[in-house]
Amino acid sequence: MIKAQNLTFSYDGKKDIFQNISFHVQKGEIMAVLGANGVGKTTMMRCIMRFLPLKGGEVYVNGSNVKKLSDSEFWERISYVPQAKSLVFGYSVLNMVVMGRSQFVKFGYTPGKTEYDRAYALLEEMGLAEFAHRSCNSLSGGQLQMVLIARALIKEPDILIMDEPESNLDMRNQLKVLEIMKKISKERDVTVIINTHYPEHALRYSDKTLILGKKSFVFDESKKAITKENIYKYFKVEASVYDVEINNEKYQGILPISYV
Repeated sequence: MIKAQNLTFSYDGKKDIFQNISFHVQKGEIMAVLGANGVGKTTMMRCIMRFLPLKGGEVYVNGSNVKKLSDSEFWERISYVPQAKSLVFGYSVLNMVVMGRSQFVKFGYTPGKTEYDRAYALLEEMGLAEFAHRSCNSLSGGQLQMVLIARALIKEPDILIMDEPESNLDMRNQLKVLEIMKKISKERDVTVIINTHYPEHALRYSDKTLILGKKSFVFDESKKAITKENIYKYFKVEASVYDVEINNEKYQGILPISYV
């Protein structure tokens, strides 16, 4: 699990980007992070991953204050999935996934059969085995995003942090990535934090949602956090949150109506 208490960050030590943000996510839960552009969503994620130093507040992973963890201890527990972008180097899919085990392999040591078997089994589980020996440069955006998720999972993390994993993907690939995310959280008991621009994705797939504003935030169960009132408050958009039933399954959707 991950717990944040009173997170505050400033680039110059004077003007705070965000103040006193608190949340908690249990094992097997998904938390979505929402907010308008420029409110500090990505900055907060970078603070959680220790890429940027917090001005104030504490982050705990499985009860341990991350300030007291070494880099190796921290990254044993957390994996990061960046946005899928074109790669400069033409690594094969299998080698890209094996690279996720790099921190467990001694310097100068070549990954062996155990690492490759583990990577191939993960590709099979995710339906990517047929691409194992293809260059990552030849993959579509959706396929590459799935490979990056596999690379993050191979070290069996407790927490998976994903930066806009469905961005720049078509509708089908967005659903594929989000379904894999949900499967990971429930079947592997992994805590997932996803930074997203899509409130409807948060409403459908996440257990909890953190909505950041310039001077406030809301954190709650997704169905309680993502309301028409909060969409108006934090996005300045008039919207309707509606229910629909398809094949005896209930879903919620969001219809943007106008902006202010």
